[in-house]
Amino acid sequence: MKFYMYLGNKIVIVGSTGSGKTTFAGRLSKLLNIPHVQLDSLFWKPDWRESTNEEFRAKVEEAVSQDKWIIDGNYARNQDITTGNADTVIWLDYPLYKITYRVIKRSLKRVWTKEPLWHNNRETFRKLFSRDSIVLFAVTSYNKKNARYRVMINDKSTGIKWIRIRNGREHREFWEKVNSNIKYQIANNNFQKAKVRNNK
Repeated sequence: MKFYMYLGNKIVIVGSTGSGKTTFAGRLSKLLNIPHVQLDSLFWKPDWRESTNEEFRAKVEEAVSQDKWIIDGNYARNQDITTGNADTVIWLDYPLYKITYRVIKRSLKRVWTKEPLWHNNRETFRKLFSRDSIVLFAVTSYNKKNARYRVMINDKSTGIKWIRIRNGREHREFWEKVNSNIKYQIANNNFQKAKVRNNK
């Protein structure tokens, strides 16, 4: 297995609702010391009000104008400026049954604990079983998102690196590579510092 993996400073995490994008991005952000941006946080306003397309795009443009970022989220309307500006796109591509289980479990926990989300929004039982249900959205949008990413990952003309994670083994291998890279960088930095001290 090759343990060296260059991700760059601009990384996008995509995948179906419930694939674990935010958790994945948050972990990577801490390890690489790169700011984490949630697209949901930019899109949603208090009381579950949606940003207009113009408002949302302006917020995303501001986020991607920075030198370093890890963005999690899909939002096809703005992927020309998210994935379009990325060094690496990581696609969490898990089976529908796993996605559905995760979304149901997560939503029930959020409802029960009244966990505050972006701008203090909260999921409710009423919302969970409505036309706006996140579970319903996860299931009905699954095939459409995956079809879009299958096209994008095979487009070699963009020069963007894609990493596709489909199961637990690939998930573990990814983090092994990331941790190996970090250990190598720390060791190399320590070596360079020692070299400078010895040359004084």
